[in-house]
Amino acid sequence: MDVVGVILVGGRGERARPITVKARGYLRSKAAVSFCGKRLIVWLLKGMRRQGVREFFVIAQGKENRYQTKTLVGHGDDLEVNIRYSRVRHDRLNTGSGDATLRSLEYWDIDSPALICPADSLYDFSLDRLLASHHRRGALLTVAGMARSPSEVVGKYGVMVAGRDGRVTSFLEKPSLNELRHQFPGLAGNGAEPLMTNAGMYLMDSAAMRKYAHEPEVRRLRERRLDFGMDLLPWAVDRGLAVYADPMDRTGDLGTVVDYIETMVDLLGGAFTTFSELMDAPYDGQRRIWVPPETLRFRDEVSGKSLEEKLEEGLVTLGNNVRLGRYVEIGPEVSIANSNIDDGVDIGQGITIDRCAIRDGAIIGPGARLSSSYVGSMTEIGSTEEHPTVLEEYVAIGDEATVLPGAHLRDRISIHPRLKIPATAVIPPGTEIRDAEDVLRWL
Repeated sequence: MDVVGVILVGGRGERARPITVKARGYLRSKAAVSFCGKRLIVWLLKGMRRQGVREFFVIAQGKENRYQTKTLVGHGDDLEVNIRYSRVRHDRLNTGSGDATLRSLEYWDIDSPALICPADSLYDFSLDRLLASHHRRGALLTVAGMARSPSEVVGKYGVMVAGRDGRVTSFLEKPSLNELRHQFPGLAGNGAEPLMTNAGMYLMDSAAMRKYAHEPEVRRLRERRLDFGMDLLPWAVDRGLAVYADPMDRTGDLGTVVDYIETMVDLLGGAFTTFSELMDAPYDGQRRIWVPPETLRFRDEVSGKSLEEKLEEGLVTLGNNVRLGRYVEIGPEVSIANSNIDDGVDIGQGITIDRCAIRDGAIIGPGARLSSSYVGSMTEIGSTEEHPTVLEEYVAIGDEATVLPGAHLRDRISIHPRLKIPATAVIPPGTEIRDAEDVLRWL
């Protein structure tokens, strides 16, 4: 029986600001976020298609999520898949991801096994292996698990408590350190084993679950809230139904700026084998460098030389794990490593870039130093050799913003689109700048 894919695009992307901020008061769907040259929804659809999934259902809550996703992929014709969408009239009825999924499976009369995943993560896994394990165990739900250290888990991930056979006996939703120590006494000592967290992807027996959906207890839950992780899974486990954990090869979350950068570096470095196969042919396969012909031939205005000439002469250094888009202009004395640079970016002279995502049409001024940061589309990072600008430690600059020469931004500062940041601004770590009044506050 063929597996159908269910993509959840109902979230608002609040944690990923300013990456998801399209304009003031208007958030970009997480499915529409650009990542290493493709929209996230395209990565997911292509990755699942390579594993044999051809039928997809997009569970879209809210007009922005639905409209943006449908604008990007339509009904899947260009991707050689078939995509159907949750009905608009169901939006006011849905009480969570679990309820919305059950409602759509019922509406479209789907009894095939359903592979359910959110549109803010990448998953490296074998569907054949997952499906075989699911059927062998007679599982109602198989939950994709990811092993994480206790320090990673605290307050961020849901933890599954499972027996040796993988059957889940209970859940801890984003537990505190004390809750973890109570459940896993071994955490008090050294060398604590990793914990199995809920990675947010599920393989579900649709036919069986549709029958359970009509039980009185589930109906009562659906009236209030039926989220997958917080409600449906705990209900199934408490009922004694067959819920199993199955470890994933790797997951990559894009839900925050930090997660976005870390997942980008992992993808460029080859950690996601499934998705690496979807990248274009590399310029240097051993060092994982992608440079299209248009960029190799492109000449900068300072030296007048093509990138190919500058690479041969040592005037530009491309370290490992670098993807350059088309028509990227790169000046002399530039060093780039572990980064994705999209189409049409202008990179001036004497710039260092490491572990950065730079979106299409951005301009980076001479002498700038960027590390572990995100620069939005059409944004200008003003910089001069006398007054270099520095972005470091997970700074994120939204689309069409301007940072003036000499600015120094560090440690999880986020700037919303179309704002101008003077060099005299002293912005504390962790600050979110949403409007001009916020900018004035830190001058």
